[in-house]
Amino acid sequence: MKAKIAFIALAMAVSAPAWAAEDPVGDLSKVTGLTERKVQMILGNRTAFAEYPYTYDRSLQKFVTAIGKENYQRLMEGEAVALRDTQGNEYIVQLDRKQLSNRNAL
Repeated sequence: MKAKIAFIALAMAVSAPAWAAEDPVGDLSKVTGLTERKVQMILGNRTAFAEYPYTYDRSLQKFVTAIGKENYQRLMEGEAVALRDTQGNEYIVQLDRKQLSNRNAL
């Protein structure tokens, strides 16, 4: 019986990324109220546009406030995070390794 439970737990852990959203940027946009472009700006690489620092700081503050500081940290570490939008819809969001490695490349 213990082996069966261990196998089920292992299978769930391995398949967790498959549960994650197909469109994490779109889902995060719905949850935070930011546009997809601003969510992509927060998750993506920094740019050299003049308005970028001001817009980034405001958007990041709104993003973190909407999902919570702990969820933000978990999301940036590549973990799956369950979030609710204002209508009560639940989203499981996980950033893929490519998106995280692009962000950390700088």
